[in-house]
Amino acid sequence: MTLTEAEFKFDSLQKFQSGFGFCSEDTTGVIPKVEYDSSTNSFIGFTTPIVDGIPLTKHYQADTFDDFKIIYSTNETAPLLNVHLFQSISTEDDPTNFPKPVLLSAYGVDNKFTAMDILRRWMHIFERCLDKDVRIIGFSTVKQQHLPKQALINIHLFNSQPCESLFRDARSLSSTSSTVVNFTVTDFMRRSQKLSILNQFKHNHLEKDLSFPIHQKHKRKHPLQSSHQLDNIDTLDIQKLISNAYDQALRLVKHSKILDKLNEHKINCLNDLSSYIFDMLNKNSRMINYSFRTENSTTDEFGLNEENEDNDVINYAPDQLIDEILFDAQSDGVSDDDENILNSIKSDFNGIRIVDNINPAIRKSYFKVKINDNIKYLHKQSACWLHRVS
Repeated sequence: MTLTEAEFKFDSLQKFQSGFGFCSEDTTGVIPKVEYDSSTNSFIGFTTPIVDGIPLTKHYQADTFDDFKIIYSTNETAPLLNVHLFQSISTEDDPTNFPKPVLLSAYGVDNKFTAMDILRRWMHIFERCLDKDVRIIGFSTVKQQHLPKQALINIHLFNSQPCESLFRDARSLSSTSSTVVNFTVTDFMRRSQKLSILNQFKHNHLEKDLSFPIHQKHKRKHPLQSSHQLDNIDTLDIQKLISNAYDQALRLVKHSKILDKLNEHKINCLNDLSSYIFDMLNKNSRMINYSFRTENSTTDEFGLNEENEDNDVINYAPDQLIDEILFDAQSDGVSDDDENILNSIKSDFNGIRIVDNINPAIRKSYFKVKINDNIKYLHKQSACWLHRVS
C-alpha cells in the first residue's frame, strides 16, 4: 500500500470482516523539513491547506525553480503531523482477534483548525466509509494539553491510543546509527508503509511459515517439546542450516518482485547474496579503513533505498538524449532570458545533484536552471536542501 500525504486510503477498509470500527485523530510533533516526493512530483513538509475540513493532496508542485522559491517563501513548514486511524472491532467468530489499526491519512499541519473543519472532516470520513460498507461507531480527537480529568484517569477508554501507538512504532524504526529519534513527515510516511506491510504479514493466516516475536502478555502457552526431539547443538551443521534458511526465504518471496531484482543484479545463489551484502555493508559502514583507497559503488540497494530516488543521470548517453528528446535550451524553445539563472563561482558541484544531461523519463524530478551561462538540471530534493541551508 503506497501512502501519499493527505490522501485517505478508504480502500484498505474493505479487508475487515466486521464492518464496524472506531476512528481516531491525533497530532504529534515532527522535524520541520521540506522534502521532494518523486512518486507524486510534489513537495512534502509544508502545512497542508484545509478546504471544508478536507486536506488537499499534492498541493505543493512546481515545474520551475522560481515557482519553488515562491512556494518556499510564502508557506510555512509544518511543525506537526496529523493522522487518522481506523480501529476495527472483533467479529463473533473470532472475538479475541483485534486487527491492527489502519492508517487512513497523514499530513503536516500547524494545528489551526476550527470546530467546523473537524466536523466536516468527520462527516466526510463517515460517508466515505459507508460507501465501502464500513460503519464508524465512534470518533475521537485530542486537543493538545486539554485532556479532561476522566481521560487522564481512564486513558484506555479513549480511542486516540492507536495514534499514540503508531507514533511510538514509527519512532522505534530509527536507525541504530541515528541520534535523531523523531521523524519528518516524509519519514513517517515511509515508516508507516513498512509497518503496514509488516502487519499484513502478521495477520495473514495463509502465511504459516512466518513467525514474529510476541509480547509475553499476548503469548499462548504451548507444550514444550520433549528433550529427545531437540537437536544436539554439537552436531548441528551450520552451513546446512543457513542453506535451508535461504531456500525457505526464497519460497516465501517467490510471489513478489524480490526474485526479479535479485536476478537483475545477477544474484542467483547464497554466495552471490553474501558477497553483495558484504559490499553494501562496507560501502555504508561508518568505520572507514584508510589503509587503502576504495571506489564508491554506484549500485543502489535494489532500488529500495529510503529516498526512493531515481536511477538517474550518470550513464545516460548525451547523443541519445539529443536524438530522442533534445533537452537543451534550443530544443525546448526557451530563450536564455526565461531560464532560472544562478550565478556561482564554482564549477564542480560534488554532493549536489546538478547534472548536464538527464534521463527523459525522470525529467519532472529536475528543475532546468542556468548556472554561469550553462544549462544544468537541478534535482528537486537538492533544491529543498539549498533553500534549507541558505
